[in-house]
Amino acid sequence: MTYALYSWAAHRLITHGIASRAAMGTIFGLGGLLLVPVLLTTGAPLTNSWPNAAVGAYMALVPMFVGYVLFGWGLAHVPASTATTLSLLEPAVAAVLAVLVVGERLPAFGWTGIALVVASLAVLTAPTRPAPRQQQAAAIPLQEAAARPAAAPTPERGR
Repeated sequence: MTYALYSWAAHRLITHGIASRAAMGTIFGLGGLLLVPVLLTTGAPLTNSWPNAAVGAYMALVPMFVGYVLFGWGLAHVPASTATTLSLLEPAVAAVLAVLVVGERLPAFGWTGIALVVASLAVLTAPTRPAPRQQQAAAIPLQEAAARPAAAPTPERGR
């Protein structure tokens, strides 16, 4: 729910003339400020050594910063619902990258899950086909009839 709220808010900011980078920076800046107390109370393992801090900085800059700048760019060009739906590919892409880059092994059940995610998103984002000509032709008289003003009651019919 919060991810949908974040996408909706970012899309609204962007469609109301705020640059996508500014909108994303504002939202993530506010989110970061809200997380400072969490860092102060639980972040000792992250801040106690340079390698841990370097990994944290890398994670913040490369996958998060670059990824969400691109997500903001996408929100400026497609509806928030489409961008959010397509972002559901992220876990599947991460799993494939883990196999290709890190050498992880993914069982058949995992590959089946990736295939189901990709197939579901393909169905959700596929453009809808226009109605066949016969349905369009039949719909025109109905639309015309609906557009005509209602006939005034006649004395014979009553009110």
